Amino acid sequence: MKELKQFPTTDYNKGPQKYYFLSIAKNIVEIANLENSEKTILDFGCGNKIFSKILTKKKILNYDVKPEFSEVSNFENLKFDIVIFNHVLMYMTPSEIEEILNKIQKINPECELILGLSRQNFLSKIGMFLTFNFDAHKKTKSSYKEQLEKFEKKTILIKNKLKIFGITDIFYSKFKND
Repeated sequence: MKELKQFPTTDYNKGPQKYYFLSIAKNIVEIANLENSEKTILDFGCGNKIFSKILTKKKILNYDVKPEFSEVSNFENLKFDIVIFNHVLMYMTPSEIEEILNKIQKINPECELILGLSRQNFLSKIGMFLTFNFDAHKKTKSSYKEQLEKFEKKTILIKNKLKIFGITDIFYSKFKND
């Protein structure tokens, strides 16, 4: 996963894309009622730490493969109750996704997971051009379908919110009891 450091980081202050990404972040907070939660959150692929900015009074552990963003060097040494994957899994191969989910389940089998998943569809392509974000999906390693299949194989859906702006789905899940 060392090569993940080459992937883009969302800029929540940049032009029109900030409205899209801020809306997704707010929907993630809403779907899992994170405003009222006392649970520890791991923001996996935290980038510019948007959830720490939105949820200022919550315990959020910010992990990213890019050291300039990460507050911890290894998520495997942490204790957490919820993991947020917001537009992150697409930069992993299906086997890397499975490996990450297995590690997280081993750390906390009761963990809840929130997945912000880009549909990578025609509307996404239009959105990329409208926001001048031409490289948005250039380095993806897994499709929407592959990401969702890996996620559904390991988890049970608690709640979902589909088609935010027609281009992102959010899934709130927990691990299956194997």
